[in-house]
Amino acid sequence: MESKITKFFILGCILGTFLFQGYQANSSSSLSANPLIRVAILSDVNQFNLSIRGEYQIVDPITEKKIMTGRSLPKVIVKAEKSGITIDQQFYSLKQIRIVAKKDVTVVIKDKSVRYRGAIDIVLDQYNKFLVVNTIDLELYVKGVLYHEVSHRWPIEAMRAQAVAVRTYALYQAKANKNQSFDVTSNIYSQVYGGRSAERYRTNIAADRTKGEILIYKGNILPAYFHSNCGGHTEDVNELWPQGDLEPLKGVSCPYCHTAPNYYWTKNLRLKDIQDKLMEAGFKVGLIKDMAVMERNESGRIKLIKITTRDNAVLTIAGRKFREIMGPNLIKSNNYEIMMKGYYVDFAGKGWGHGVGFCQWGAYEMSRQKFKYQDILNFYYPAAEIVQLNDFFNSVGKY
Repeated sequence: MESKITKFFILGCILGTFLFQGYQANSSSSLSANPLIRVAILSDVNQFNLSIRGEYQIVDPITEKKIMTGRSLPKVIVKAEKSGITIDQQFYSLKQIRIVAKKDVTVVIKDKSVRYRGAIDIVLDQYNKFLVVNTIDLELYVKGVLYHEVSHRWPIEAMRAQAVAVRTYALYQAKANKNQSFDVTSNIYSQVYGGRSAERYRTNIAADRTKGEILIYKGNILPAYFHSNCGGHTEDVNELWPQGDLEPLKGVSCPYCHTAPNYYWTKNLRLKDIQDKLMEAGFKVGLIKDMAVMERNESGRIKLIKITTRDNAVLTIAGRKFREIMGPNLIKSNNYEIMMKGYYVDFAGKGWGHGVGFCQWGAYEMSRQKFKYQDILNFYYPAAEIVQLNDFFNSVGKY
């Protein structure tokens, strides 16, 4: 049967002014007054499904040679081959292709169809696995993030504050990763991004009403970290990621997030399960007899945990490392008490997330109390300035 992807129209003049040209010139991350953000949306797979709405082009991003054009593309399978990429039985002897659609491209991720604006790069790695990267205008990226980071039913000022934080963090990562294959991921390890599928009317308003606004400190883009709720005090960034003297991220006492879901949390785990996870992470530890907090930092979060085995061997592990090994959604924060219960242990904690920077549930409560988004940002990022992106680039030149 004839391949669907070969049934296309030569669009000539129609596609002559196609938006692809902009992405072709700027698809590698470069910070300018009109930046693009590269988001890794899929990785480590050898096949996936996609479809395309509206006019599109497929090109070789290395040579910039146009491979094909079309009006739309029904759902097809993309497969990794030893020497190239197959799209619905049509083989391309390339390690990378780029798709740019006038409307959007749908990629199926974990049985969920997600629509993306902008360009889609499909890259074949040395292990014959795909890395799929969505290159998107910064403002559209913000709109694709907001719905997943805050509720679109929240007060508008909380959403506006979040929009500024999202935009700032994306730019910070774009600079840090300019020589890498992507700037951010689409999951909790960067900012949760859902493409066009995640856009909502009210979150789009929040993005539009803060368009171009970012946070800077001493002439540099701020690493505007944020989290769900801080448990009463935000964390000093240097406890997690050494950043030097960053006054906006030293941590503040927060009286606003105590009504948040999961402000208080508990978790009961078997000592054997903890031992197994530690062993999987490379720690040589026997059967656990006792666990205790050795040291806390100024925000109350755990710096060091002491684990004693039944043969009286002692393992000392950093609190942040222990949470990473156990899982950040299992041990919701690094601020908790440890209570031994025989072959089990109870963790009773406060807050959810790493705790650095912007507290989302604190912002929610502040907005309910009629604080403006500028007040919220000034509270969680003290000494940071809110500036327009264009003004920032005009003042610093090439960034």
